[in-house]
Order: sequence, then C-alpha cells, then structure tokens
Amino acid sequence: MKNEMKTYVIGHKNPDTDSICSSIAYADIKNRTAKGKFIPKRAGAVNEETAFVLQCFGVSVPEFLPDVRAQVKDMDIQEIPGASPDITVKQAWNMMRSQGNGTLPIINDDGTLHGLITYGDIAKSYMDAADNTVLAKARPTYQNIADTLDGQIIVGNGKSHFESGKVWSGSTQTDTMESLMSEGDMVITGNRTDTQLTAIDIHVRCMIVCMGNKVSGSIQQLAKEKNIVIISTPHDAFTVGRLIYQSIPIRFFMKRDDLITFRKDDSLEYAREIMMKKRFREFPVVCVLLLYRIPCCFVRRPVQRKMYRQLTGLQP
Repeated sequence: MKNEMKTYVIGHKNPDTDSICSSIAYADIKNRTAKGKFIPKRAGAVNEETAFVLQCFGVSVPEFLPDVRAQVKDMDIQEIPGASPDITVKQAWNMMRSQGNGTLPIINDDGTLHGLITYGDIAKSYMDAADNTVLAKARPTYQNIADTLDGQIIVGNGKSHFESGKVWSGSTQTDTMESLMSEGDMVITGNRTDTQLTAIDIHVRCMIVCMGNKVSGSIQQLAKEKNIVIISTPHDAFTVGRLIYQSIPIRFFMKRDDLITFRKDDSLEYAREIMMKKRFREFPVVCVLLLYRIPCCFVRRPVQRKMYRQLTGLQP
C-alpha cells in the first residue's frame, strides 16, 4: 500500500498559545475532512502558558520542526539491498540485472557503506583480461571459480584462494607447457592425460578440466599428494577463458574512495549543488541509526532521472 502523503501544520517561529492550539486544531480538522495525514508541528519553543494549557487538556506538545525546506527523503527513492565485497563479478552482474539497477552498493559486515560497483566497472574489468596474472591479484576462492564456471571441485579445498601464478591454456604441446608454465600457475585443459600429468609435474596450483571430461583416479591421487585443486566444468576451453574472470571478487574493481553520498535529511539545495557538479547516474542515500551509517536506500536510474530534473531542470 502506498504511504499517505504527510502535511505538517505549523505556526510562527516564536509560537504563543494561539499559534500552537491553531496548528493542533487545524490538523485535526484536515484529518477529518481531507485525504492524507496532517501533523501539527511547532517552529519554536513553547512558553509556560502554552505548556500549562496543553497539560490541562491532556494534549501532547507538538514536535519541533527546525526546518521546512525540502529534503532528500522527500524525493522518490527506493531501497536496494547491498552486497558483500566478496561476491563475484558474475553474482554482482546478476543482482543488478534482476533489480534493473546500474549500480550496486557494497556494504561491510556492520552494515556501513563500503563501496559501489557499476556496469561500467564490470565492463572495464574485461580490459584487464589480457593480463594473465589479474586473477591471482584478485585472490578468488576456488569455490567461486567453480561456481562461476558452473562446475565442481573434485580435488582440493574450495575455501582456499588462488593467489599467485598465471592462467594458461593447456592445449599446447607438453614441452611448450614446460617452458611457459611455473609452479603455482592455473591451467585450463581437456581430457589429454599427458597434458594433465605435465601440469602435475610442473606443480600447478589449479587444473580446470573442460567439457565434463572425467579425471582418472590416478591423476586425482597425484593432485591430492601435491595439493593441486582440480575443477571440472561442462564448458569448453574458450568459454572457460571468457567466464573465469567473472569469478573475481567485486572488491577488486569497486569504487571505495571519495564516494558521494546523501543523507535523508540533506536539503535538496545541497543535493542539487552536488549533482550539478557530479553528473553521475545514481547516488547512494544513507541514514544514521544506532551510531552506524547504514545504507538504507539507493537512487535507481529511472527515479534518479526524475530527481535530477526536479533539482536542476536539466536532462541527465
């Protein structure tokens, strides 16, 4: 159900008994005769006479309203769930698509805003795909790699991280593999036993077996002895090469410095000034609760466009 529109009824800045009682009476009349919710407020402190009158009639003193300027909370903003910085690029992409939102707020364990990631950040992440060390720099878990590849871990600990080495394709000859690969690397391979044995001899850190090919028990035993992770995936080597970078945690790509945020009680004049200088498509809105700054809502693109027009009179 849509929330009722609230209207505050106030008197002058230094209210006397007439001013306070008039706001209470008029709000009561409007609540009986009009749609919406009318709330009596006061613009200043009540004097002793007013306090005495209200006490005699058992009427509560209206709450103090220090400022009647429009605030960010008066705009149409919509709550968007935050995400952990440890989710993968693929998971973040799916969340944004399901929410119809181009930006995802990233939150800490205590609920505070940690960073933001956008469609643009994800697109830029593929520009680093030519660097075959970027996966190790991002330190994804092997379980995240397996999930991203729609595969499963058949040997090794999924909670451990791939944190050193390069990513190689094992489609080359074994002698070429020996000259290129080093201990701790990751290799994408198929069902060739000689390639798998060469990878084990090099002591790679992870071996990804494509097309759902079975891995012999002897290969699995050798991998266990050398602490090598084996992941089986139904995809071909080309698809694995494209998907594997989606296993990178979003903390590796997200924006975390100099974030521009609004609070619900910020004035629209302040928001307008910031938005005129920073032509971003979305802005996070945070609130203060129990001494923590908790992201409570996020301006989605279609709503933000409306907000931008209302604030600036311009098209974003």
